[in-house]
Amino acid sequence: RVGRTPAPLPDDPRYAGTVARLRAIVERWGADPQNPWAISHALLALGPSVPLPDGRDAVTAVFELWAERFEVSGHTFVRFPRKRGDVRVEPHAALMLKNMVEVGVSPDLQVQVQGHPHTVADLYRGVLLSSALDPRANRSTFASTNDMPWALAGLAAWAPQPAAPAGASPDLKWTAADGTPMSLLDFSVFNASVLIAESQPLFDAMQAGAALQKRGQGIFKYTCGGAHLLQGVAYAHARGYSTPLVEKALQGQIALMFWRLTAELKLYDETMKGLKEHDHMILLLVQRLKFTGHFLETMHKMAAMGMFAPTEAQQQALKGAADQVVLTVEALESQGVLKDVGALRAKDEQLYLDVIGDSAHAIRGLELAMGKGEVRY
Repeated sequence: RVGRTPAPLPDDPRYAGTVARLRAIVERWGADPQNPWAISHALLALGPSVPLPDGRDAVTAVFELWAERFEVSGHTFVRFPRKRGDVRVEPHAALMLKNMVEVGVSPDLQVQVQGHPHTVADLYRGVLLSSALDPRANRSTFASTNDMPWALAGLAAWAPQPAAPAGASPDLKWTAADGTPMSLLDFSVFNASVLIAESQPLFDAMQAGAALQKRGQGIFKYTCGGAHLLQGVAYAHARGYSTPLVEKALQGQIALMFWRLTAELKLYDETMKGLKEHDHMILLLVQRLKFTGHFLETMHKMAAMGMFAPTEAQQQALKGAADQVVLTVEALESQGVLKDVGALRAKDEQLYLDVIGDSAHAIRGLELAMGKGEVRY
């Protein structure tokens, strides 16, 4: 299935112009053969046909340059390492797979890994065998609960969907390489349970009418404020790997995300008032781009997959978030940040990576919001 947002933005050249500005950044700095993490984000923003500076196709090149082979029971599979030397290849498990399946890379695509022929499907199988979780024994191949959402989405994308009894969910079961019996449905429910538990402090604040506080608590411990955890659970749900509990949790998240939009922007505004330190201003602007871009991406994905039809008030909030992306990019330009992104690298490597990654997610968010992007599910 292919879904598009039911609430596209009104035609406005500001949105397309912002996408063009961000696209230039991702094309210039994301297609870096020595930065596989950046390549994965370039794929997300630009699609599966990204060329590297030397003309090579980014997908096949990243396999050739950075993937590795491993064996399980005499059979060979493919994976991307967490790091190679000082280079962060795949800091989140299955990040490469998730971004590739999202933009429509075929599982049958022929690639070379360490001089041997493979297909992208061998990466899927490798992720499957490498994914193990036994909550009762507190044992997992994942670094933390924050490490799981990309694998959940990537595995759900190509998971078989055999006919299930009426009202039942499909399931994919396998035995991981370490012998752990696995169920994709259980994995989805576990991630949803984490999302529920970590979001509870925000639900409490929302229901009490209290001001938002960001102190690294709960969902704020998760990458991009939990956006990837929510997206992973939502995608698995859309693929059928869900229960009534998961569906109820996602409906609660929709209300929470629109509350967060107002509350977090207010917090940014208050923090930025009277701020004179140039570097601190840039950090806050990049964080604002991160939040608004991921918000657009998350909510329009959920709408495109039929999880909610935006009300008139929600449509106005979605437009407001897109306007904030435009204004934030303009502010970053006025601060000189986007003129020479490479100069950031010498000063702050993480900020450099944030600009690339957050630009990619903002492109994805804006294109979904404009009705030009689609979700395959």
